[in-house]
Amino acid sequence: MALQRQYQGLAQEFDDLKAQYQHLRRPFTVSKDVPFTDVWHYPAVPYYPGKHPCEKPAAMLEHIINASSRPGDVVLDCFMGSGSTGKACKALGRHFIGIELDEGIFNQVRATME
Repeated sequence: MALQRQYQGLAQEFDDLKAQYQHLRRPFTVSKDVPFTDVWHYPAVPYYPGKHPCEKPAAMLEHIINASSRPGDVVLDCFMGSGSTGKACKALGRHFIGIELDEGIFNQVRATME
């Protein structure tokens, strides 16, 4: 009987802490709308004047952002390039921090996002 009471107290403490910290857990949302597989197929970003050489498809970035963050979360892109991650974040209701070594590219992307 003493063990049963001790367990119930510990179980309740665990449940309370779990509820308190649930929002801090890193999300990894996989669903019918956000499937997770080993191989992803996305069409390449077609050429346009001023295209960044490493630009990622918006659909791929949205897939990654939806699977690994919640609306209102902050997404960090340390190699901002064309700013496609920031644009996807804006469309999905995430906050965005972008870092780009080339100040000219940074200012150009910043102007298009404002």
